[in-house]
Amino acid sequence: MGNSILVVKFGGSCLSTSDNILFAARKISTEVSRGKKVVVVVSALSGVTDDLLSLAKKSTMNNVTQEDLDEILSMGERTAVRLMSSALRSLGFEARGIDPLSNLWPILTDSNFGNAEVNLEETVRATKERILPLISNGYIPVFAGFIGLSPKGKITTLGRGGSDITAMVLGNVLDSEEVVFVKDVGGVLSADPKRVSSPQKIDFLEAEEAYTLASAGAKVIQPKALMYKKNSTILRVVGFDDRDLSGGTVITGELKSGLNIELYNSSLSMITLIVQEASSPEVILKILAEASASNTRVLGVTVSPPSILLYVQNPSDLVQRLHEMIKSQSIAKAIHSFDSLAMITVSGHGLERSPGIIDIIVEPLAKEHINLYGVLTISSSIKIFVPWRDRERVLPLIDNNLNSIKNSGGNQNGRR
Repeated sequence: MGNSILVVKFGGSCLSTSDNILFAARKISTEVSRGKKVVVVVSALSGVTDDLLSLAKKSTMNNVTQEDLDEILSMGERTAVRLMSSALRSLGFEARGIDPLSNLWPILTDSNFGNAEVNLEETVRATKERILPLISNGYIPVFAGFIGLSPKGKITTLGRGGSDITAMVLGNVLDSEEVVFVKDVGGVLSADPKRVSSPQKIDFLEAEEAYTLASAGAKVIQPKALMYKKNSTILRVVGFDDRDLSGGTVITGELKSGLNIELYNSSLSMITLIVQEASSPEVILKILAEASASNTRVLGVTVSPPSILLYVQNPSDLVQRLHEMIKSQSIAKAIHSFDSLAMITVSGHGLERSPGIIDIIVEPLAKEHINLYGVLTISSSIKIFVPWRDRERVLPLIDNNLNSIKNSGGNQNGRR
């Protein structure tokens, strides 16, 4: 299909009233009038999923199976599909509601009820066979987000925020120009408005930046959805009250695929300070300011009372400068530097869904009697520090142990 395909996903808070549903349909009408071929994804109306979940648990005394629960929870999105389809038809459009039990349904998954993974290859095939002809013939497909079908034809769900995944999967397989998430906020914000006053809208983000932010708990985007984003597709997050679908936050680029193992290109030093108040922001700030003044690059910091550890490149005279501060300002009791360390980074989106991943990385090092001088985790990366002399031995050891994940098909980002 051409790049004129636009996938638009409406969050449940945007579909809470009849007026909102009609307003959403009129937004779609505007895009169609601009020549777009629109595919719509809807979440359950605000509060419906939580109500269904509560009813299911109470009526079964908490003995509902996950398979039954997926069937029950799917009713929220399936109802929203019918409401949105009807609203579009009332405006004169040929809208077709796509329900998981119809012969048109293309989102196919495994049988992991409650948190199913999309089978992208089968979804591509089904979409080409069932959905592309509809779009070519002028229909507006309206999809139930959050839902899939198992190999045995059972309804599955994609986990919380799963409608985001549905929209990005459709954007992927349809090679759409844009995917637009319509939310109750006008884009991705610089901070949680519940925690700070007057956060700003971010105009542009790279996919890697958005993933890191979402993985840290920002609820505007489901992190797993970004794993299906293609470089050629723009993801846009806009507010429901915005004038049209052209503003908001624009997310470009794509995530790195698979598991990656990378050796930092120079040796590092580990500087340890014994600090009376290791968690004091003032002390940490003074130490980092001194590192900056000495042109030392800080690649990792660990604060664990009673010590602060810095992993740094080009320490030059930093140890001497910090020692002078110990004597003059009493920022610490003592300082020690250990040189010639290698930093190896294992990265891959979804590492947090790989139980025991740190053990998999460090286990072969213990067997080979290779010392480990630190482990840092952030977002979807794990950094380990080993002796520089052992760096060439460590890389294949880790790589061979990670093959168990690679070969099992885990941690794949879903791009084609």
